[in-house]
Formats: sequence, structure tokens, C-alpha cells
Amino acid sequence: MRFIKVTQALLYLNAAIWLVFSLTTLFRLNNSGNTSVATQLVILILMAGNVVAMLLSGWGIGRKNRLIYIFALIVMLVNILLTFTDQFGFFDLATLLLDLAILTLLVIGWKEIFRSLDKNRQSETS
Repeated sequence: MRFIKVTQALLYLNAAIWLVFSLTTLFRLNNSGNTSVATQLVILILMAGNVVAMLLSGWGIGRKNRLIYIFALIVMLVNILLTFTDQFGFFDLATLLLDLAILTLLVIGWKEIFRSLDKNRQSETS
């Protein structure tokens, strides 16, 4: 199941990118001109939460856990939707393309992973 390893690697890469964004936001806290510190903190917390969600997703899909797999799909869908809620630049495009690649792998992988797991369970109960 090579695609699981590729999907995990892309999730970890995406988490690393968001970690860099989080740290950049942390270091720029209170130096963002018109944006209040409270707003900056909310953005920082959301970005850090995104890092944790991607790390958990990468770990969980390797375990072939259906709930975490669904969680990973939701994380990708939310990230894709949120990409368009702000100004759209180069980094938005890069993370959007990465999110779309991960989402595609997750959708394709769903059939392969869970059909084989369901077949194994059926043969064990027979």
C-alpha cells in the first residue's frame, strides 16, 4: 500500500508548512499593522490546530482507522474551503494544490484500504 506512505508523507509535509506559517505568525505577533493581537492569536491557534490535525491524520491513516481516515478527509475539505476565505496568493495556491493531491489520494485509497479490510472481516466471520 504505497499510496498510504505517499499520503502520509504529503500530510507531514503539509503539517510542516503550516508549522512554519504558525511560527511566522507567532514571531510577527503584534507587528501586523491593522490586525489586532486577539485576531492574530485566533489565527495562530487555528494554524497550530491544523498542524496537529494533519499529524494525527498522517498517523491515523497508517493504522487504517476508519474514523481517523474520515477525519483526514474532513480536514482536507475544510482546508480547501478555507483557502478561499482570505487573500489568495502563492502560498495559498501551493497549499491548495497539496490539499487537493492529499484529498485525491484519500478518496482513491478509501476503496483500496477499506474494501480489503471488509473482505478480511467477512472471511473471518464465515
